[in-house]
Amino acid sequence: MKVMGHVAERGSLYMVYAALLVGSLWSGGYFHVPKWVMITMLLAAGAWELAVWLQHRRRWALRSPAFWILSAFAVFAAAGVAWSVAPADTIREVLLLCGYLAALLVVLSQARRYRGTAADAAAWLVYAAAFIAAWGAGAYILRAQPYTLLIENTYRAGSTFEYSNALSCFCLMALPLTFALLARAAERDRPLFAAAAALQVTAVILAFSRLGIVMLAVISIFFILGFRRSLMLPVLMSLAFGALAAGLAVALTGAQQQAAAVAAVAALVLAACLGQLLAAAMRGRAARAATAAAVPVLALAAFVFLARWSDRLDSVITQRFRYGIALSKLLPHRLDTYSGAEDAFHVHPLAGTGLGSFAQVYQSYAIASYTKFAHNIVLQTAVETGVIGAVLFTAFLLYVTGLSIWRLLTGPGLVSRGFAVSSLVFIVYNMVDWEWYIPALTAWFMVTVACLEAGDDEQPGGEPAL
Repeated sequence: MKVMGHVAERGSLYMVYAALLVGSLWSGGYFHVPKWVMITMLLAAGAWELAVWLQHRRRWALRSPAFWILSAFAVFAAAGVAWSVAPADTIREVLLLCGYLAALLVVLSQARRYRGTAADAAAWLVYAAAFIAAWGAGAYILRAQPYTLLIENTYRAGSTFEYSNALSCFCLMALPLTFALLARAAERDRPLFAAAAALQVTAVILAFSRLGIVMLAVISIFFILGFRRSLMLPVLMSLAFGALAAGLAVALTGAQQQAAAVAAVAALVLAACLGQLLAAAMRGRAARAATAAAVPVLALAAFVFLARWSDRLDSVITQRFRYGIALSKLLPHRLDTYSGAEDAFHVHPLAGTGLGSFAQVYQSYAIASYTKFAHNIVLQTAVETGVIGAVLFTAFLLYVTGLSIWRLLTGPGLVSRGFAVSSLVFIVYNMVDWEWYIPALTAWFMVTVACLEAGDDEQPGGEPAL
């Protein structure tokens, strides 16, 4: 009976985890049915958690500014069905919002009721991201469709997502938590988390997202400077062997010879394993310092050699990063999109044209090229829900941003600060991209928000809170 009671109390969380896994594996444009499966699972989990809440009447479970601000936005968006130019799309997006709210409520309630829930959620995100990163790297090496994308004459890893930038965003959301769990893991478990970090770094590089590369550098510097002794070596090793694995994958693949593909796969696995075994073997302080200094130097030398030796790698680097940080060169498509979206907003500024209607409305205002997304979540929300919806949604993002910064400054431990970095990664990406519209990523974002609000930094285990 005690076991059944535990399952009844925790079942909603397990269902959210299952929905997140379904969404992460099948979130691309190639699988349309699982999107509805994910929505149904999230709504069922929310109903399950609500039933538990009604039974125990724990009022603190609903003390969540994020939940209530987003709920207000969802109510207004639902009312927009009455004037939406695309009612079916609006209904679908509102149901998705309800699913996100359900995920937020379930994880927040569970984290406040059971110590260690946040650490469990972090581990689930890390394992999922490591698997999807490995899938993306392997598919890139073998040029497997549809998991490898040819964009602007460059092959890019997409993994189970329909967009390579989404893979980069997902791995970067997981990477801070991977470092956090690595730092607090038992000695025998550290190589596992270190290998996961190296795989995530590899996938970020193979996605060739310019923003992703910049954010990878920022996250790494933050963890190295913020936690010098505990994380300097693991972070440097993960970066070094992730970069080497990505360089080898680019340099040795693309040819028709099967032997080259097999060699690249073997090099990817061996580089990650060797790096993490070496890191685990460094026990003395002097040995750690020497390794931390030597590894990035050797990795850089090896990467430079690969770039000079491989015309393919040199071509990819030149084509993707030749403009540096010149925004006029990097964002011409986005700037045109922003201008067209602003024109669409001015037609219905108060209440918008209905949630999910941007793709249809924007057709009349596209300047240089057509896109289904504004590549700025606030601007797209303004077009679809007008000033009222944009204000509510911006309030939600500002609250999460402020909470993330607060946890970074005062968080009880590495996991809390890892969730803060993860949330900021997602928000920054959506200022210049459209990851919000990939259900799995947004659902994972809701998990990070719930864990931030709960402030739980206990070890995993699911012990009842006192």
